[in-house]
Amino acid sequence: MNKPVFLTSTTIKFKLFLSAIFIFLLTACNPVTPTTDLEEMQARQTLIMGTMNSALTYSFDGDNYSGLDYELGKKFAKYLNLKLIIKEYDDFDSLFSALEDNEIDFAGAGLTLTPKRAEKYRSSPPYYYLSQTLVYHKGTYRPRDISDIDAPVNVLKGSSHEENIKASLIDYPDLVINVLENEDQESLLQKVAQKEIQYAIVDSTTLAQKQRYYPSLAEAFTIYEKQPVAWLIRKAQDDSFYSAMIEFMGNQYNSGTIAKVEEKYFGHIGDFDYVDTRIFLKRIDSRLPKYEALFKQYATPEVPWLLLASVSYQESHWNPKATSPTGVRGMMMLTLDTAKFVGVKNRVNAEQSIQGGAKYLTQLIKRLPESIPEDERIWFALASYNIGLGHLLDVRRITKMREQNPDSWADVKENLPLLHERKWYTKTRYGYARGREAKHYVDNIREYLETLTWHAQEQEKALKLAEEQKAEEARLAAIAKAEEERLAAIELEKQKKLEEEKLAEAQRQAAIEAENQARIAADKQAEEAKQAALEAAEKAEAKAAAKLAEEQKEQAEAGVKLAEEQKAQAEAAAKLAAEQKAQADAAAKLAEEQTQTEPAPKVDQTTVTP
Repeated sequence: MNKPVFLTSTTIKFKLFLSAIFIFLLTACNPVTPTTDLEEMQARQTLIMGTMNSALTYSFDGDNYSGLDYELGKKFAKYLNLKLIIKEYDDFDSLFSALEDNEIDFAGAGLTLTPKRAEKYRSSPPYYYLSQTLVYHKGTYRPRDISDIDAPVNVLKGSSHEENIKASLIDYPDLVINVLENEDQESLLQKVAQKEIQYAIVDSTTLAQKQRYYPSLAEAFTIYEKQPVAWLIRKAQDDSFYSAMIEFMGNQYNSGTIAKVEEKYFGHIGDFDYVDTRIFLKRIDSRLPKYEALFKQYATPEVPWLLLASVSYQESHWNPKATSPTGVRGMMMLTLDTAKFVGVKNRVNAEQSIQGGAKYLTQLIKRLPESIPEDERIWFALASYNIGLGHLLDVRRITKMREQNPDSWADVKENLPLLHERKWYTKTRYGYARGREAKHYVDNIREYLETLTWHAQEQEKALKLAEEQKAEEARLAAIAKAEEERLAAIELEKQKKLEEEKLAEAQRQAAIEAENQARIAADKQAEEAKQAALEAAEKAEAKAAAKLAEEQKEQAEAGVKLAEEQKAQAEAAAKLAAEQKAQADAAAKLAEEQTQTEPAPKVDQTTVTP
């Protein structure tokens, strides 16, 4: 499968920049030849289509890309021998800004060609037409026209619905319009189905599709009839690309491709049956789970299990004992001849019937002419399952007689009712057949298949969400457990530390007590030693004092004796001094006497120490 290439806005701008440089260099080399928009695309070898996600325009189901605009875009790129690049946008404003900023070559998103858009942009020829309808919830008040609307009308920002309904404000100034951002048509319909909003404007084709999922949706009235849907390009783009687009669309019309693609996406959408849809949705939940494993077990590459289940519902409403007036029986309503042909012995045995039906339908697909396109073979086979391969080949012959394409389901489907008309069935090999029923039969199966596919996708989303929630719960539980274990470890470590600290404290206290006891004992011993020392000292002091006293007594006595001696000495010295004075006085007197008679002789004075 060739998948579209997705590029970021920055990447595309960079490639466009490189392309512009390349084109500039070419122009510089040959300034006489101008470069057209188409030549620029050919130089970069890509065609960039801007679109929005929806089942009718462009979507990816995990395995395949689909959508009317996507399929035509692929064909357009192939027609130009370019690689298709898809750029997806979330809303109309972003899409149109990208177009105006030259980030995309054209916008293909089921865009209604309104007067304002026609004034601002160039467009391709319309490739289909649609109506715009006011939707309400079945069982609530139903307006009959715009003047009867009694609540706000909800539309998407930047949509043709917004432009058209706002034009009605001139005639209906009291009309209240809610313009919603970050939504799409399906989310609007879901809000109506869930009674979050009362009214919304959507395309008739979108409503017809989504009613199979939300059967409570109903059309109040058609606001605008037959609105053309087209691709848009910039006004500034030259005629090279514009002409190629017009030529391409013309070729697609002439080759029947437009009709084929329209039939693929719209051909099976008939009048909505509220009751049948409600019952079908209920039985998807109540009956299908009983047989889902069997459908999956006996599915083939040509007949996937959802298709097999859709055929079975159309045939028997998943009732293994179903019986028709013509005698066909079982889950796949096999005839006796068909059951024998595919080896089914008990038609009312659910497993045998499903296995036989899958085998028979697969064989029908393989027996079809190889000229029938792969994506349409199943519809031919389903018609054959209903009316027989011979009658289907008759319709192909009638289609060829009418100069239509016998390999196109759109053309063959159109001619199936002719098997009721004598004018035509008399020209066939196998004659009359219930062609109208076969047409309705295939359309019903396609609607059931579409609903089952949507339901399976929703279940897958729910399962994925449940798994994500379970994983998240497991992750949170693991985090909680890890946190619990961490806290427990911390608490254990804390307790261990407390025990260690308690033990250490006890040991410290014991050591302190031992130290205190030792200190007390030492202090006591020291005190005792001190007391002993004091007593000894006191004794020594007393002894020393006694001795000192004795010594002092002796010293006193010696002092007294010394004093007495000194007194005696002093008295002797005084006596000596008196004697010496007397002698001196005598000597002096003598000297004086001698002086008066003669010179006095020298006297040798000797000091006498007492």
